[in-house]
Amino acid sequence: MDEERMTYGEIREMILGCFYDCCRNILYINKKTGEKSSYDGLEIGYASYQCENTPFSPIEKLMFEVFTLILRAGRGPKKAEDITRDGIYLIINETPLSILIKDISDDEKRDLLYDMELLGLLEKPE
Repeated sequence: MDEERMTYGEIREMILGCFYDCCRNILYINKKTGEKSSYDGLEIGYASYQCENTPFSPIEKLMFEVFTLILRAGRGPKKAEDITRDGIYLIINETPLSILIKDISDDEKRDLLYDMELLGLLEKPE
């Protein structure tokens, strides 16, 4: 395993840190304005934006995209989910999944493949 590579756990922590920061900001604004916002996926968009220029390797990018899709939990917005899925399929089309995961730990492999299975990403797209 490449010691410079971020693990799936580290990527999840990074995304959740951004997610948390965004949620705190939403609460601050709601408290200040007296308004209440509904869930719209803003937190995931914010986390993605914060990591936009991170020089991810292909496996890190795959892990990042899979985890952001997990956080959406099928709640949409559909267009954002479709863009993320397309990005995942592009990564896998450029480098087969078996090659991408060959050097990651067994725990990472188990978690990543389980998440991908939950999302239906291990089935061929139509």
